[in-house]
Amino acid sequence: MPTAIAGRIVPMSQALGGLESAAFKGRVWIGDDGTIAAVTKSGKKAPAGFDGARLVDVGDNLVLPGFIDLHSHLAYASLPLWTQPGRARPYAHHDSWPGESSYASSNTWPAYALLTAAPAELLAYAEVRALIGGTTSIQGSPPSNRPLDGWMIRNIEDERLGKSIPATRVLASTLTLKPDQLSTRATQMRSGAAFIYHCAEGQPGSIVGREFSSLRLAGCLQHQLIAIHTNALTAADYQTWNDAGTVVWSPFSNLWLYGVTTDVPAAMQKQRVCIGSDWGPSGTRNVLGELKVAHLVSKDRSWGLSSFDLVKMITCNPGDALASAWGKVVGRLQPEALADIVVIASKAGGNVFDTVLAATEDDVQLVVVGGKPLYGTAGLMQASGASDARQLQFGSLDRRLAMRRFESGDDIWTFAEVLARLQSVRGDPKGEIERTRARGVATALRGGPTPLRLALDMPTGKAPVGGLPQDLATIVVPPIQSIHHDAAFFASIPNRGFHGGVLDGLQAFYS
Repeated sequence: MPTAIAGRIVPMSQALGGLESAAFKGRVWIGDDGTIAAVTKSGKKAPAGFDGARLVDVGDNLVLPGFIDLHSHLAYASLPLWTQPGRARPYAHHDSWPGESSYASSNTWPAYALLTAAPAELLAYAEVRALIGGTTSIQGSPPSNRPLDGWMIRNIEDERLGKSIPATRVLASTLTLKPDQLSTRATQMRSGAAFIYHCAEGQPGSIVGREFSSLRLAGCLQHQLIAIHTNALTAADYQTWNDAGTVVWSPFSNLWLYGVTTDVPAAMQKQRVCIGSDWGPSGTRNVLGELKVAHLVSKDRSWGLSSFDLVKMITCNPGDALASAWGKVVGRLQPEALADIVVIASKAGGNVFDTVLAATEDDVQLVVVGGKPLYGTAGLMQASGASDARQLQFGSLDRRLAMRRFESGDDIWTFAEVLARLQSVRGDPKGEIERTRARGVATALRGGPTPLRLALDMPTGKAPVGGLPQDLATIVVPPIQSIHHDAAFFASIPNRGFHGGVLDGLQAFYS
């Protein structure tokens, strides 16, 4: 049924006759089609057809567009932060660290064990981890044998919006493409596709700067290009990108691996900048955590980025990067936009963007995707009509999660069941992989449905064959990490990586 969310509205939009930084008491009116019908200030009448709408009153809490994480790798979400033992200097570029002796055994093998034996559970874990940080759209779905859209949060590469978006509308590549492949991408972008590309990830002056030159020569420096990282680029490089596109900044991962990060002030002169959380081995739990890292880096480098600048990087900036490819407004609360919404705890008064910057998982009160309440407090989920919501506990929080099994789409699925399955694989990776493979063969012989299969989207390192060691008994899956930023996460940061202590300051936001 139609719904109205009432609170302090932060629309991140100029469509309502104000500024992008405006905030006001009002209501967001959501239609049955999962889009926003209207956004009104308090005292205004309901739009036509909304007289009997369900009201979700969040008081003085903030109502914002759902957060968009434009760079992640969901298949690695369960893994802890990784460093090569004894490594004393930062890596030069993205081809340096996959060759380390501990890389495959610490990252590739456990990730592949989980996605082979428990693919749906691994996806559920990764999406719930994003969801509790207010994320409603995320990039970085693992390659799959079936579409992943329409389940929980929006998987950006797979999003079809009810089959209205062609499969070739959002293209992505983690690995470096050849000139002829880039030329094809240039043609596709001119036809309206978005192209998400890992580019120039490493230190300035390293060989990966050539990747940007290859993009330029192939005609890919278009407004539809979404370039991830670019931390090897100089200010002069950004000036050659004349058709304003998008840069995705992952400061935690950049500093952890390379000791440097994107020249954001230079990029902002010509491009829109967004933020991405990257992956478990060198990233934050969710994009709300990465927002704080961006603030720490800005402060350390005296860039002067405001909290408003930063909040734009996880709402309207990535939304605008996707809007032309999707054919829908996202990342802004305005009529006809996708009804992807997050509610953040707040008190009356104060700078709303400072409140979002300081917010943690504790402050995420409600998350709505396409008008459907997926996660939130018990009271707000009940008020939103989420009758299928079940308890989700982590840390000291007691929340509700509305999740149904990926394969059937009907049966209610609890996060406790997801974790139990991942723990089973962790306890016996060899046995669970072999049993899963055997079930797949038996199902195929019976003519049954093809099981969900996933693959890794990152370099696998030197040793694996097909992503796994030949001797499955050598796989060790590390403890499944907490889905939120907890004490164990913060304890694993100091005196590791190459951030010079900048990342140590993240814990202060969560104290």
